[in-house]
Amino acid sequence: METTVRGRRANLAETVIRELSNRIDSGTYGPGEKLPSEQALCQEFNVSRPVIREAVASLRLGGRLIARQGVGVFVVEPDVKRIGFAISSVVDDVRAAAHILELRLGVETESVARAAERRTPATLAGITEAFDRFNALDGSSLEEEARADFEFHLAIARATNNPHFSELLEALGPDIILDLNLKHSQVSGKNRLAHIKKIGREHGAILSAITMGDVAGARSALRKHLEESLSRYQRLLAESN
Repeated sequence: METTVRGRRANLAETVIRELSNRIDSGTYGPGEKLPSEQALCQEFNVSRPVIREAVASLRLGGRLIARQGVGVFVVEPDVKRIGFAISSVVDDVRAAAHILELRLGVETESVARAAERRTPATLAGITEAFDRFNALDGSSLEEEARADFEFHLAIARATNNPHFSELLEALGPDIILDLNLKHSQVSGKNRLAHIKKIGREHGAILSAITMGDVAGARSALRKHLEESLSRYQRLLAESN
């Protein structure tokens, strides 16, 4: 039943993505224009909030939309300078993933510390929602796992009350998704659900530290969470040399 519901939600999200993309292409939503509220889009498309959020997240990762904390979601303007990184590599995914993880360690270790210091009930709710969404997965979709994993880390960046953290993660989105797809694809079969639960426990330790305002604990939990994957990539690279 849950798999059917998720599949239906994914199909609805794709429909919303196509329609919003068409509106951007046709100029219905012009460059720099603010999208209707989440509630308005839910009513217009007759879908749930998770569907709208998934569609908007996809368009943000594609560089078509940008979120401005506390203001709303806007169509990206053609002349807006966006950060670009030529990290991804089709021929060497492990090295590319290791590169992005090294960068994430520096950025997200500080991001999680600021989140622990500055979290609010609203931003904590956002992190908790992303946490619950990941833990509800059943291991049937690697793409869904990678996206939900990314959204958890993005919710932490938003809790910093510094928009540059979330903007940087969004700009790095495709490269982070590369890393997360590789990470989740390394576990298969019956181990898939155990893998999700393990990552969920690591996310839970991070969320708990943020909730308690434990800056050192948040840094430690985040670093442990990311360094395990980085160590695995480094071993793979060493074995290939």
